[in-house]
Amino acid sequence: MCYRLLVILLISSTVCTLGQSLDTGSGKKIERIADCERLVKHYRYLKPDSATYFAQKGIGFARDQKDSIGVASMLVQLGMIDDNQGKFDESDKKYAQALAIYKTAGNKKGAATVTIRIGVVELRNGNYDKAVGHFLQSLKLAEASRDTFGMMEANYSISWAHLDQHHYDLALRYLAIADRYNERLPFSNISLNIYNNFGVVYREKKAFDKAKQYLQKGISLSNAPEYQGLNITLINNLASVYAKQGDKKKAITLQEEALIRSREIHNYLRELQTLSGLAKTYGDDNPEKAIFYFKQAVLLARQKKAYKQEMRFLKEITSIYKSQGNYQEALLMKEREHSLADSFFYKDMSQHIEVLKSDYELSKSKARIKELSYLNTKNQLELEKTTILRNVTLAGFILLFVILGLLYNQNRIKQQKAREIGEKNKSLELLVEEKEWLLKEIHHRVKNNLQIISSLLHSQGVYLKDQAAQSAIRESQNRVHAMALIHQKLYQSDRLSTVPMAEYIDEIVRYLINSFDAEETVCAQLNVAPIDLDVIQAVLIGLIINEAVTNSLKYAFPQQTGTISIQLTTGEKHEYLLAIGDNGVGLPADFNPGKSRTMGMSLIRGLSKQLGGELKITSQHGLKIRLLFFEEKITKKHQKVA
Repeated sequence: MCYRLLVILLISSTVCTLGQSLDTGSGKKIERIADCERLVKHYRYLKPDSATYFAQKGIGFARDQKDSIGVASMLVQLGMIDDNQGKFDESDKKYAQALAIYKTAGNKKGAATVTIRIGVVELRNGNYDKAVGHFLQSLKLAEASRDTFGMMEANYSISWAHLDQHHYDLALRYLAIADRYNERLPFSNISLNIYNNFGVVYREKKAFDKAKQYLQKGISLSNAPEYQGLNITLINNLASVYAKQGDKKKAITLQEEALIRSREIHNYLRELQTLSGLAKTYGDDNPEKAIFYFKQAVLLARQKKAYKQEMRFLKEITSIYKSQGNYQEALLMKEREHSLADSFFYKDMSQHIEVLKSDYELSKSKARIKELSYLNTKNQLELEKTTILRNVTLAGFILLFVILGLLYNQNRIKQQKAREIGEKNKSLELLVEEKEWLLKEIHHRVKNNLQIISSLLHSQGVYLKDQAAQSAIRESQNRVHAMALIHQKLYQSDRLSTVPMAEYIDEIVRYLINSFDAEETVCAQLNVAPIDLDVIQAVLIGLIINEAVTNSLKYAFPQQTGTISIQLTTGEKHEYLLAIGDNGVGLPADFNPGKSRTMGMSLIRGLSKQLGGELKITSQHGLKIRLLFFEEKITKKHQKVA
């Protein structure tokens, strides 16, 4: 009752302040924005709709006052509301608008704040490198503006990124720096975050007393309405400490309380956090309960379109089913995970599905082998019994029957072994056929997706009037086509890991000449050895040829005919030589290809570096590009980049 009275008084006093500012000067209007910001923070977790209303009111007041910094501040608040509800795309847009306003106004403190929020969105999406980059940029801005609070928040955020990646010592180092600033500043939500992360780090380092000390401190300081989300997080993490100490009853009690409260404030991120915590607490002791809570988390993540979260929970359920030997259910969970990740993780997911299928088929095969072994043993016993009876009645023929029995038994064993080998061979052939079909389907999907991208680029280019923009769109289409062509070759042929370069290069060159309407003016001379390269090398070579031929078609033959030559040969030491040239006007006299920052030259240099090749560009009687590379030069790192 007292709490409700306080809230009513707070709203009443704020409304009065707002009403008074309508009749006074500009100083009071600035107070209106501050009042709106206080109300937004108060309602952010309790009533997100009310928080959004006050934020939009604040933007209106700021625009009336022509206060761009006030507009940016309210945009950040709106972004945080979207962020808490998992609407990361929407929050990113608002943060970007706010950052642009702060940069235009030269406000480094505001730019540092919004840069951290952008980093938090990247962090929640699992993009740790990008997140840390934003946090370090924010730290630099805060240091430049001598913003102590900003430096505290930046160091805390960096520790958060390291904590998420289980780099506990690094996380502890940055937390200590943030806490030193925290001791000199007034209490804030960052103070609670620091206490929470200290608790998590010490929990993982098994310093449970220290972990509980920090978490209980945070809980005692987070009872205000605007800290409800953090309060739930602190309770969840305290529960996990009790669980690790073996007091699971106390842990479950705390987590069930946190679940009820997260649902009351409609904060689905905290609800997902609590459901996951409950599932992990039950764990091996009660796997059915663990699956129950993980499935609730899956349904909630799917409802909120938080697909990466859903994939994480599906992976946990799959692990439990596998530990129970329930490969069929594990396969269903993994297939759902695979369908979510199909666009950007398809290779890794396909491998996992194949492993699960193999495990499932292997379990069935083992059961069949046991059954056959039992039948074989039974037959042998019956045969031995028959032999003994015959020995009793036909003593004179005992030796003959023993020999015949042994021969008969050996023949049966050989036939049985032959049948088993034949069945296993058929199973292996079926698995290989399924794997090849899946690979073809993957290449087909990738090609279709790239074709859709190319079509979208073409559609965009139709509405562009600027020639430079149209040219950029067309070049992007050509690059996408060069990659799509490889996947088309792979799913249309029986070879799933190598590409015939002669046919591939011929199609790329003909496509480029046709796309520039240069069939009548430009002739292509190709000398390509019958070489098959793996997919990674073929993509890189295709993109280099695309850039070089595009450059020649655009600049080499102004108002004249010409010839483009392409040569790809191999030597005795598995080295490859790619030579591309034209008889056009060549490069300008003051043009240095090694230092050029144009898109085409930058791509050629970067792609050549990924191939580990030696690149040489000359301009005598036209442009000449020579690239020498080896099969073993492509490292795993380069394969990931490609």
